[in-house]
Amino acid sequence: MSHIVLRKWKELQQNVEQRKNSLTTRSIVDLLLNWSKEIQLIKDAQIQNLYDDYLKYFENLNVEDILYVDDHVWYSLKDVIQFDILQPKINTYERAITQVRDVLFNLLIFKSDKNCPCHGDDNLRVFVEAGSEKLIFECDICLCLVDENNNKQNIGKKPIVPAPASFIRLKNIKPSPI
Repeated sequence: MSHIVLRKWKELQQNVEQRKNSLTTRSIVDLLLNWSKEIQLIKDAQIQNLYDDYLKYFENLNVEDILYVDDHVWYSLKDVIQFDILQPKINTYERAITQVRDVLFNLLIFKSDKNCPCHGDDNLRVFVEAGSEKLIFECDICLCLVDENNNKQNIGKKPIVPAPASFIRLKNIKPSPI
């Protein structure tokens, strides 16, 4: 069954290649989410486990609420297309699944201009505690969690979800420079 995932990855690359000059962030997210749904339908225990571990997180997100579209964002769409989708040599089904997860995460989870207080080497992603408006910032590198005032947070079992774009704007949080 792993060959099906790799074939679907190649099909995704071809689709992106054909449309690369007209793609928007939203259309890429939609392509990746559709790819993810196709993977979910493959009847293989290992693939299902990988789907559950890496892609299921995205299936219930309200993309309209969290997708931050502006003139200034933390990524180059051209680079995402070229270096994250078209160029990677994906040789295993595991890598195809994690690559899609990585691209979705990068495009959907707002990356702020706020530096990690633990080491200062990376900017923090913006989340909220589920069911509240409490901001939680997370470092991609060390996974440090802090609140708006850089106080370390231990959220335990409480889930965090991507902060809505409207809330990010309301709080005047700026995107990380590219």
